[in-house]
Amino acid sequence: MIELCHKARTAGKDTLLVDLSRTTFVTPFGIVLLAGTISEVLSNNKKAEYIEPRDVKTKRFLQGIGFNKFFNLTREPYKIESPNVQLRCLKKIDYFLTDQILEVFKSSISMSEGVQGSLKMALNELMTNVFDHSESRKGCYVCAQTYPQAGHIRLCVADFGIGILASLKKVSKYKSLRSDYDGIKLAIQEGVTSRKQGGAGKGLDNINRFVKVNEGKLYILSGRGKVLWNYSDPKKPRIEEQTMSLPFDGTLIELEINVDKQGFYFLTSESF
Repeated sequence: MIELCHKARTAGKDTLLVDLSRTTFVTPFGIVLLAGTISEVLSNNKKAEYIEPRDVKTKRFLQGIGFNKFFNLTREPYKIESPNVQLRCLKKIDYFLTDQILEVFKSSISMSEGVQGSLKMALNELMTNVFDHSESRKGCYVCAQTYPQAGHIRLCVADFGIGILASLKKVSKYKSLRSDYDGIKLAIQEGVTSRKQGGAGKGLDNINRFVKVNEGKLYILSGRGKVLWNYSDPKKPRIEEQTMSLPFDGTLIELEINVDKQGFYFLTSESF
């Protein structure tokens, strides 16, 4: 997908053909990646043509998530599917959107007020970082969806800016970083931020902690580095690294949260 989108952005053709006719499943990861690619093509005064999936469920899903209307690629009506967060392109932080994301989480997970507050602050910081550090001219793309049959929630936040490594290296104490992997793995540590005045730096750390307790997965893609924190087996958590053949211009973060109506998530500092 990344290679195809890279070719689409760099090709000299006047029209981009988005052919999803054979697509039977698409996640927020794919949606935001396509969104950014199409947006860049359109901003360069080119055209985009869209062939919808033949699979009825996939076609309705993309309509429901707002993919069609977002780019005006078709005039067909769409229906908002729930629970989800429709495809959004943010030019500034939207705190109402954070509330919507939490509602998606709360629809499938029982959380204390403390956990909800912690996640809200983490998500706000995650999106604030895009506007403070990414230097993205396209803004921030956000999409979330619940998959009841698969038993998980997926949230994806992506920008098309300078990437984690370049952002961190602007701070003197991080100038020694050499690889995208180093930048990504450092970025999830508490207190790490590219703000020169310091402060914050808890967004990814708090999210990673929640994903770990939930036994979910956290993906971060930036530059040529892709890192997966896989907590599906709590006894053997894994960190998997992959080198991309082509760089991703920006940072893409995806959370895979397990649906859990039996458990109850609360902070260790909370008492009941």
